[in-house]
Amino acid sequence: MKIKSTITLVLLFLSVNLYSQELYIVTNPAANLAKHRLEFRNIVVSYDNFNYYHNSFQLNYGLLGNLTIYNSVYYSLDQNYKFLGNYEFAARYRFADVDKKNYHIRGAFQTGLIVPVNAQPIVNGAVEYEIHPGHIVKFYGFANDITIPSIDFHTTDNYTFRNELIVTNLIKKFAATGAMGYNINVAKNDFKFGNFFDWSLSFGYLVLPAVYKSYDDVNVNLYMENKAYYFYKNQFLGEDINNSGGFRLDTYLGVQSIFFSSLMLELSYKIPVHSNEYTETRVGTRTSALLMSLRYLFFL
Repeated sequence: MKIKSTITLVLLFLSVNLYSQELYIVTNPAANLAKHRLEFRNIVVSYDNFNYYHNSFQLNYGLLGNLTIYNSVYYSLDQNYKFLGNYEFAARYRFADVDKKNYHIRGAFQTGLIVPVNAQPIVNGAVEYEIHPGHIVKFYGFANDITIPSIDFHTTDNYTFRNELIVTNLIKKFAATGAMGYNINVAKNDFKFGNFFDWSLSFGYLVLPAVYKSYDDVNVNLYMENKAYYFYKNQFLGEDINNSGGFRLDTYLGVQSIFFSSLMLELSYKIPVHSNEYTETRVGTRTSALLMSLRYLFFL
């Protein structure tokens, strides 16, 4: 029993410390949680100078060494506005793994489904959606309305099927990951958000420790993560909404600290780099945002 506990501890140490710089904050790596490892994660994103918050809670589980199950739900702590947003399920399967000393390259495929929760149906030609808890946008007629893509909402009445191909390369203290996905929105009622592509190119660098000495070593990682999207036009009753769709690019600069190979504290600052979406003029220029995240991992 003592030997088994020692082996578990060693695996725990290796699974986080050796590859910590690819545990990205906002993008997906081709890595997986270790088998039978459970991760609790809470994410808070502040927008518009802390006027609005985007909160989500995750419960993730390493089902196999190369298969991880992800669960996420949006929520609000605002007592004046009880809010529960979309639920997202995902599974990530690592299909390729080439390991060498101080180097590896991995390939993974992730697929999932976003399920509407508290969706607002279209009634009498009008619909309300929540961009952030308490931040309501209301649309009528839809001829030139709802220019915003589905990813900006906590909840909609569309289901979204998500698919992503991911490749990660680790070279000593530096990790690089590229990913591409195609996402399909399925309308529950008459309004359909446009399908969209997404891409990411992310970099992570291990700053501390210079040399691993023990399980208690504190890891510090720096990240630059870039996310791009191309949105097809939204539709109402099968007809395109002209003032919708387009391209956007955001960059995230982040720092991550890992304690005891189990507790992670993360900060990431989002910088809107470019957009030719109609939302720029219809709703307002996209603002920067600050993401704060807390993770805790343990073996069952």
